[in-house]
Amino acid sequence: MADDYQLQSNGHGGELVKKPLVQLYVKASGIDSRRIGACLFCQEFWMELFALYELGVVRVEVKTVNVNSEPFKKSFLGAQPPIMLEEEKQAQYTDNREIEGRIFHIAKEFNVPLFEKDPVVEKRIESFYRNFKLFLRAKTEHDKGKREPSPIESIPPQIKTHYNRVVEQLAGIDELLQDRGSRYLLGDSMTEYDCELMPRLHHMRIVGHRLLGFDIPHNLTYLWNYVLTGYRTAAFIESCPADQDILHHYKEQLNLFTNQRETLQEPTKTHTLPEDVLDSIRRLGLDTK
Repeated sequence: MADDYQLQSNGHGGELVKKPLVQLYVKASGIDSRRIGACLFCQEFWMELFALYELGVVRVEVKTVNVNSEPFKKSFLGAQPPIMLEEEKQAQYTDNREIEGRIFHIAKEFNVPLFEKDPVVEKRIESFYRNFKLFLRAKTEHDKGKREPSPIESIPPQIKTHYNRVVEQLAGIDELLQDRGSRYLLGDSMTEYDCELMPRLHHMRIVGHRLLGFDIPHNLTYLWNYVLTGYRTAAFIESCPADQDILHHYKEQLNLFTNQRETLQEPTKTHTLPEDVLDSIRRLGLDTK
């Protein structure tokens, strides 16, 4: 992804400036250290940097690291990915807020509207992932020992409450996208909100299908079209881990047994939509926007 050509920058007197080199260290897969893992913050920052790279603002190198390896431990002294290094400033950022802040300042320096604020969007997507994790933990605990996830209709009321919150929030995002009529949450260009939401929706799809017997309701056509937009966005495609690595990541978190056969599978990436959902998207003409 890295290259060394120069760009003409506004705000620098029109002179040619060498693009800063940013190195992002992301967590490797728990199955195969040669593959990228399912760290959401790693993917979020990767997408933001990729957006800046596409605009010719920065050079970017992404490196996958095994956090248990001795070379990594010696180099970063206990820090955990994501880790960002900036060559020109000889700076190292190991805190998520520091990384986000530095990316924000790079975007601001080159007048890239990657971090525009929108209170309506923030309210719609806040707590979405936390609510999903509450549902995930409650239902996997309820289904422990079962060969297949129990039907949503049969879950106890306290778990159904978590489920209902997730569905209500998904419906709210669907409504927002319908009202906005845009490809992304704020318009036709990707922003930090998309870098946050797209990976989380995808994780929810993969884990929901395999562990919960759950999927995004098929009647939420505008939300599904947004998911499809993610699957057609280079920043998302480039940074997206394999289905097996996402599933393994959550199984580790939930202390669930991982079948060895799963770890030996050829890695796949689910970037397709159900046929009935695609039909609805086409019927509304959303795939032509």
